Amino acid sequence: MTRGRRPVEEADATIRLPPGMDLSMLRRRRRRNSALGWGAATVGLALALGLGGFLYLGREAPAPVPVAAAPPVADAPPVLRLPLDHAPPPRAAGAPRAAPPLLREAEIAAHRPQRPTLLRLVENPRIFVLDFPDLASQGAALNRIAALVEKAATPRDRVLTEAELAAVLARSGERADSYYYGHDYRGADLARFFALAARDGIALNASEQWVAGQLAAARHAEPSGEIALISIVAPGGAVDEAARRTTLRHEIGHGHDFTLPFYAAHVRRVWAERLAESERAGFRAFLAREGYDTRNADLMAGEMQAYLLFTPDARFFDPRMAGLTAPQAENLRAMLRDGGTFQGLPLDPADR
Repeated sequence: MTRGRRPVEEADATIRLPPGMDLSMLRRRRRRNSALGWGAATVGLALALGLGGFLYLGREAPAPVPVAAAPPVADAPPVLRLPLDHAPPPRAAGAPRAAPPLLREAEIAAHRPQRPTLLRLVENPRIFVLDFPDLASQGAALNRIAALVEKAATPRDRVLTEAELAAVLARSGERADSYYYGHDYRGADLARFFALAARDGIALNASEQWVAGQLAAARHAEPSGEIALISIVAPGGAVDEAARRTTLRHEIGHGHDFTLPFYAAHVRRVWAERLAESERAGFRAFLAREGYDTRNADLMAGEMQAYLLFTPDARFFDPRMAGLTAPQAENLRAMLRDGGTFQGLPLDPADR
């Protein structure tokens, strides 16, 4: 048998007092023991709380978590529900800008424009060609730009009105058709022309507005670095087939000078350091007769290389026009060709 509780019938419910103790003494003892028990419990609880607080204060308190303030109701954005009842229609894609045809020099020379056309040169894609059907349309588009950039006796800081240009032509005895047979400009020159015209409220004619559009098209095709816009006209009247080819060749020479910095620097060194002063004076005299601003040394150097290297037709340039002998001219050409290469090829190949 295992140990356990006594059976219920064996339990005795009678309270028996120890000898010498009555009921009142028992009650007093119970009250004292109860008070002592509650006191001990209170002291124990206080000690436990104090120790816990000491241990808690010894630890680093956690940083409070910031609570984002709710935005004012008045500033809350409106709720959009889809589909929108009044949504604008999607924007239609614009027509892609047509790239100018990329042609070789011989192909450009053979091209016959029915209207002004923008072309691009394979041999140097930074050169763009404005191909006009005749001298009159070329002059209407480019003569005021020539007056701003390089012609003598015209202002460099503003665009002439059309009446002022007509007066300049009358004083010089020139005609609008033959102001130039071909033109050549840096992209920066054309941008400056249009900026000055806008600044002063000078109206552009329709042909000049067309040139502005071609400059934008060229910049779209070649967005960084300098570009050149040169011009030629279709054969007819004073311009025959050989004159068109020679003009194109001459203007391409300017295009290389405008767009190939290493070649341009070489040309300026030759002009400033390798030519004798008498040779520079001979070129200035020749270019003055052609109507150029001879005070512009950069312009003089650029024309010097274009006439010496890129103008094979003696009707347009013969060394004697610049006071040079044939040996002098050939010596200068050799100096220019010494630095005149592009992508490993000569700028003026001997087979042209």
